[in-house]
Amino acid sequence: MAAKPLPKRRASSQERIDRILDATASLLAQRSLGELSIYAIAAQADIPPSSVYHFFPQLADVLSALAQRVFNELDGVLSDAAEPFEPGSWVEVIERVEDRFQQYYQTHPDARELLLGAHELTGIRQADRQHDSLLGHSLRACLARYYQLPALPEDVDIFTLAMQAADKLLAIDHQQHGELTAPMRREATRMMVAYLGFYLPPVLPRSRPKEAGHGADCPAG
Repeated sequence: MAAKPLPKRRASSQERIDRILDATASLLAQRSLGELSIYAIAAQADIPPSSVYHFFPQLADVLSALAQRVFNELDGVLSDAAEPFEPGSWVEVIERVEDRFQQYYQTHPDARELLLGAHELTGIRQADRQHDSLLGHSLRACLARYYQLPALPEDVDIFTLAMQAADKLLAIDHQQHGELTAPMRREATRMMVAYLGFYLPPVLPRSRPKEAGHGADCPAG
């Protein structure tokens, strides 16, 4: 007697959400935000449009969820400390962190389009600025892991501003070329280091062992 075929396993809600976000990311690697639609996402995900609408009533909701995934991945870029790292100076820490961010953008066209593209999605712009502030605090903690920082301005977050200035150059590059070019990547890093150099002397004392245990993990290797 032939065995009955097993019933198809119904995908969980999270699996379907991930499928929708993966499809959206794939489309953003091929087209701009202005060319995106719920129907295009559904076709790319090979699911009915109603399934997309069930989780994301509007296109902006899909993009906001994808942006949050990008933010989480950027957090991982900063906190990745899988290999040992002994910086020769605070500049080397900044250069390595910025290089990791640029590598991420280079290999994630959806992140470039969402965060560096020429669009007016207010919700994503606001969320990006809020996330920049979190990254700025993490970058400061990352430096403090290795070096004793001098007194810094309290009315502005210089680390957030440094990253935002670098991102502005990268955004111009992406909008002009559809990718990040080597010259502009170099200049973005130089801008970041030069700005921070107004507040950080060329040589900083190393953190004491007790202090070194505190602060965020930093990219390494």
